[in-house]
Amino acid sequence: MKTGCIIVLYHPDLGILSQLLSAVCKQVDYIFISDNSKKEVDFDFETYLNIKYHFNAGNKGIAFAQNTGIKYFESLNIDFILFLDQDSIPPDNLIPQLYVKYTELTASGYQVGGIGPRPFNRAEKKEYKGIIKKGNKITSSITEVRQLISSASFIPMNNFKKVGYMDDSLFIDGVDHEWCWRAKQKEGLRFFIIENVFLSHQLGEGDRFFIIRKVAIPTPFRTYYQFRNYFRLIRKDYVPMYWKITNGLKYFIKYFYFSIFLSPQREYFSYINKGIKDGLTNH
Repeated sequence: MKTGCIIVLYHPDLGILSQLLSAVCKQVDYIFISDNSKKEVDFDFETYLNIKYHFNAGNKGIAFAQNTGIKYFESLNIDFILFLDQDSIPPDNLIPQLYVKYTELTASGYQVGGIGPRPFNRAEKKEYKGIIKKGNKITSSITEVRQLISSASFIPMNNFKKVGYMDDSLFIDGVDHEWCWRAKQKEGLRFFIIENVFLSHQLGEGDRFFIIRKVAIPTPFRTYYQFRNYFRLIRKDYVPMYWKITNGLKYFIKYFYFSIFLSPQREYFSYINKGIKDGLTNH
């Protein structure tokens, strides 16, 4: 089994990046660094013998950066790809544990699209779990879900040949979920979380209070893509109806809350409206 890891960078915290690389370099055969930063990251990647650093000369979006890595690994005949965000820190035995569960599931007849650990918010010391859809228990340690977050998803390379690459027109938000939903529609692939394997993770730009609870509050720039991509994705028949409804309600609340109560209000208002317009016009 040959495994490659794709890590997308955008002005990373070099301390966390060092921890990330130290944790993953011994678990995979190759690491592809796809750097979306404005200038090349000042980091000694040559310390690690199995790293290929690629500078994208600006922020091309996470999907573009991931696709660059996927195409690179295709040329190396990699069997599995592990995706990691720059602010995630995997456990030392992540790959062996995911591979064991992958083989168990395939031996039981499941068509596995991808498998991943349970994300754990290291700042809040709590697990990331969906409020509406928590998934279906397959065993005490395996939960089937509709989609995985990109970070620490472990995906057979052959699945990209069947399903296609990430949708780079989305740029950032919803890229991972869209690919999972597309994989389910086109090939009947299924996705799983391993509940006793944890990924130290920080979602988005961090958590802040939103009305009555802490949630990940995006920047105005990121909010633009959330609204734009929502209106792009709801037109696709393979996007789950529960996602369309729950996110529609969430964005309806965000529209007023962000524009009235969250600083900088005017900037949020402008980016949200532009996102809605561009989403509706498919811009």
